[in-house]
Amino acid sequence: MGKGFHITKDQAGRRVDRLLRALWPQVPLGAVMKALRTGEVRLDAKKTKPDARLTEGQYLQVPWDDEQPAGAAAAAENSAKFPPLATVYRDDYVWIVNKPAGLLTQPDEKSGDSLITRVLAELDWTRTDFHPSTVQRLDRNTSGVLLAALTGEAQRHLSELIRERRIRKIYRAVAEGETPDSGEIDLPLLKDQQSNMVKVDKAGQRALSRYKRIGGGEGWSAVEIELVTGRPHQARAHLAAIGHPLFGDFKYGQGGGAKRPLLHAYSVTFPDDAELPADIRGRTFMAPLPEDMKKYF
Repeated sequence: MGKGFHITKDQAGRRVDRLLRALWPQVPLGAVMKALRTGEVRLDAKKTKPDARLTEGQYLQVPWDDEQPAGAAAAAENSAKFPPLATVYRDDYVWIVNKPAGLLTQPDEKSGDSLITRVLAELDWTRTDFHPSTVQRLDRNTSGVLLAALTGEAQRHLSELIRERRIRKIYRAVAEGETPDSGEIDLPLLKDQQSNMVKVDKAGQRALSRYKRIGGGEGWSAVEIELVTGRPHQARAHLAAIGHPLFGDFKYGQGGGAKRPLLHAYSVTFPDDAELPADIRGRTFMAPLPEDMKKYF
């Protein structure tokens, strides 16, 4: 049967193929690309390319029926089962959340618990043209500040600022041993998909971390880390590479001292960028430390 719809403000600027994948996650990628190639997907009644950028008001026709945005309906139906999120700041543009350790950023199964599922539930989100999404990820056991874009414009611009490294991200961590007072770790990291671990490897992506020791005791250091790049497991792998793995990190160290890797996304600082809302432009937002880390700081 198929359907047609006008591109909304929140959808404008996205690539055709990526919008289709977001709205019809149940349709295989091969089927999406075939529909684009054969002209079953039409933009303003014309055949379109997968990488065409959409403009508000354009009319998009597709060969599929109603879209199924990932988790939105299920989250709204099950909102009562999710506890409220800890809000650092929220407006109509972005929701800055203090994510608890143990919570996934994105669901790993349909309507499964995650930060974004709770965002959709708490907002009672029922729109199908767009749904909020995070613009960066934290590991399940990493706590701290996380940005959820609440409009398409916010999603695009915040993602661009992160790619350009214009949003400053500071973490706090508890490391084994006595680290130097400060330092820079510039070691490339390569991810092994099977083990879900990264290792220092010259064939990997460049990764840069800066750190300083802000406290400590016998056998441990409280450190503040700036992740200049944002590679998977970067803070954990980099600190382990210089001989100071995180407390509680059995993947990159000996573990011990904690039930999880003691890593917390402590703050984000937005640039003085004219495209950002005035209330967040140039400001720093901090997420309070969780209970299992307070005693170290």
